[in-house]
Amino acid sequence: MKKVITIIIVIALFYGLFQLLSKKPSPVDIVISNPDLVIYWGQGCPHCEKVKEYITTNKLDQKIKISLKEVYSNKTNQQELETTAKKCPEIDTSQGIGVPFGYIPSINKCLSGDQPIIDWLAAK
Repeated sequence: MKKVITIIIVIALFYGLFQLLSKKPSPVDIVISNPDLVIYWGQGCPHCEKVKEYITTNKLDQKIKISLKEVYSNKTNQQELETTAKKCPEIDTSQGIGVPFGYIPSINKCLSGDQPIIDWLAAK
């Protein structure tokens, strides 16, 4: 009986260690005061990565103020996205809010999807 308990404890310890080591780090937000563009994104979202790659490749983060806020693991950013999307009646939120989602505070305009965000960035 002691062997069974010891084996269970060892398995539980290895499982816990595995979970700890395999846990992905939380994504880092880039929050800038008075941004020209706020982009809500999700870790693992290929469309979001396309937008972020476009920004990096064209060094747009050096030309305009861009805040990046991850919403899959950050509940505060998720709530902020929901509040922001309500400011834009042109965006249909009845089926949920997808990412990437851009918001231009100066003109209260929302951009839903990678291509509209990239098109707006390209015009800058």
